[in-house]
Amino acid sequence: MAQHHSFGAGPDSDGRPDGADRPGGEPSGAPRGDELSEALREVLTLTQLARAALAERLHMPLTNVEAVEHVVIARGAGAPIGPVELSRRLGVTSAAATQSVNRLVSEGHLTRSPHPGDRRRQVLDVTESGFEHVMGELAPLLGLLLDASADLDDTERAGARRYLENVAAAYRRYLDQ
Repeated sequence: MAQHHSFGAGPDSDGRPDGADRPGGEPSGAPRGDELSEALREVLTLTQLARAALAERLHMPLTNVEAVEHVVIARGAGAPIGPVELSRRLGVTSAAATQSVNRLVSEGHLTRSPHPGDRRRQVLDVTESGFEHVMGELAPLLGLLLDASADLDDTERAGARRYLENVAAAYRRYLDQ
């Protein structure tokens, strides 16, 4: 299996550590990463690769897989979303999101219904068959991720959780800027 290195995590293709002996070295003002930052960058890179592999296995465009994911997460949080919010979360135009929603509805992955509080708006939900289709491919990865923490003791779990919560807070601060 090929090894994947993310930006800043390990040697470059020329075998030198990132920024070593290169004109300019590290980008101006870029903080130097530590072991945790490098591990996080690799996880983020592998997450992108896994999402692309999931889309391929599901025979769906990546945007549609991400759309289903956003609808499932929003519903699970008790805050269902419609096409407009979905377009914002996907970072696409409302027309592009509508096209994805239309395709997902026609393929039986999503349903559209009137918003209970505002009949002019729509609420999206994942069908049982759509959920089973995605989970059929995603469940093995979720199992592997659960196994990754199986040998951590309570102190290690608390430290890992605190780090991940801090990372999530940093992303929220960045997004709010």
